[in-house]
Amino acid sequence: MVTKVNGNSTSTFGGAISTTGAVTASNVGSGILQVVSKTISTQGSQTIGTTDTQIGTGTDFDISITPKGTASKFVVSARWFGEVSGAWNTVFNIQRNGVRINTDGATASNTLGLSMATHTYNVVENNSSTPEMMHVQTVDSTGSTIGTAITYTLVAASYTSQTMWTNRCYTTGASRENGVSELMIMEVAA
Repeated sequence: MVTKVNGNSTSTFGGAISTTGAVTASNVGSGILQVVSKTISTQGSQTIGTTDTQIGTGTDFDISITPKGTASKFVVSARWFGEVSGAWNTVFNIQRNGVRINTDGATASNTLGLSMATHTYNVVENNSSTPEMMHVQTVDSTGSTIGTAITYTLVAASYTSQTMWTNRCYTTGASRENGVSELMIMEVAA
């Protein structure tokens, strides 16, 4: 049985939810087609420049999805844990196959972003040992093709060059905060 919640009331209607069979173009309705996620625990530091810089090392902050539907939409979420030497000057964006999404075509701007790091401290004396957090979620309408992989990447850019520490603070040690970051893509039928 399936329960539908509508405001303060619920209704139950018959039928089991089937999870057998492949998702194909002929049986795709509306709803979530798939979810792909990854957790990143690699710690490190890097320089964020005045143009989009991929965060992390290698493919840490890349995540790929192979669409199950045609013209799907993709909900892309990223959660980053770390610290930036000048977080107030640094913006985060999502790229699809190397091109920024949802920034109104201003891909060259190092001051336009989908998100910024949230400061978790309020005194200068604590700025080198207290991490920042960043979360971004956006919907990408790509006109996807079934079976053609799409790669999303978390990037950052800054007004001036900055140092970024991922999954840790600038100051390291057992008494300092460490964390993990996460990427997630949800394919939604058009």
